[in-house]
Amino acid sequence: MSRSLIPAAPVLFSRSLVAAQARFSYSGEFGSAVGTSFSYSGDHFWGPITAFRVWEHPSSYIKFQFAGTWSKTYGYEQGTHHEVILFPGEEITQISGKHSTYVYQLIFFTNYRRTFFFGQPAGESFNAVPLEQGNVLAFITGHHNGAGITGIGMHWDQSILPALKSYPQIPEVGNSSG
Repeated sequence: MSRSLIPAAPVLFSRSLVAAQARFSYSGEFGSAVGTSFSYSGDHFWGPITAFRVWEHPSSYIKFQFAGTWSKTYGYEQGTHHEVILFPGEEITQISGKHSTYVYQLIFFTNYRRTFFFGQPAGESFNAVPLEQGNVLAFITGHHNGAGITGIGMHWDQSILPALKSYPQIPEVGNSSG
């Protein structure tokens, strides 16, 4: 009895597409995730995150600057306002914090070993890191209502500064010698 050969199924993804998909990862969503959804997706095409603002309040609001352009504000703009300007080549490598009904605390870590604390340590802890080594924060998504951020998720991608990713150099402040 002869068997007929069935042609192999076509390859649905090219090797380059699979490799590109592997570099992205997502952490979250942390919080109750009620209210209106928000996303900074698309803003990251302007360039890397160069600065961010956070309001300290029982719940916080977040605003990012991508390559020199401030993005839209989400959450509740009341309380103490904090602005962080990243050094050239500095990128966010981890975000931790506390959440419950709202996101109550955010802690940002960078490849220059700087750490920024915002908010109050109330609620359940979370820690968001990329799945791929060397990836950095590309953008954030989540939910908000009239009182603040109710949920937050982090989207990670390869650094667009590959030379700096492998060998981070911490800028020296106040050193006038060459």
